Amino acid sequence: MESSSFYLAHGAGAGHQSAFLTRLSKALSSINGLRVTPLTFGYMKDQEITGKKRPPPKFPTLIPEFEHAITDEQSCIIAGKSMGGRVATQVSHLPSVKAIVCFGFPFYPVGKPEKHRLAFLEHLEKPCLIIQGTRDKLGAFEWVSMQALPELVKIVWIEGADHDFKVLKKYNKSEQEIVNELASVVESWLEKQALIT
Repeated sequence: MESSSFYLAHGAGAGHQSAFLTRLSKALSSINGLRVTPLTFGYMKDQEITGKKRPPPKFPTLIPEFEHAITDEQSCIIAGKSMGGRVATQVSHLPSVKAIVCFGFPFYPVGKPEKHRLAFLEHLEKPCLIIQGTRDKLGAFEWVSMQALPELVKIVWIEGADHDFKVLKKYNKSEQEIVNELASVVESWLEKQALIT
């Protein structure tokens, strides 16, 4: 089996230069049969050039950006951290997309579960893995566990992790160990989907 492209989009506030995404990309790249390609949205490219922080544009404008990045692919996996994962769920209709991976799905704005984003998962056409920290303030274990999610969605919980996959000291795990755990979860799931060998 040929290697699969794995497009990884960043979150709203931090691009691929962040320590977390740098570590994650490296860990995912060590998976046999996976070719990781960072996907940077236009507003973040501008931010990295100018050094001036700016919020992302309106969400619908990010979807065609993601689509355009993968139009030439015959087969790929799309993924993202937080907002990047939310965008990825909206392009599952593309024939080349075989699976979606979300690192910390933003189920709702902080403190506002009534403004949930479950609708983003209702029209998935491909299997979707969500890796979520049990302390994630954008999708806590207690709330998410009570929701009826589509059959295509699988959630794996990282004990004690927050939205940025940082854990409390009592868990005695380094940031690198957590990132390695995330990569291991992704590898196992992709093998079950027969997307890597």
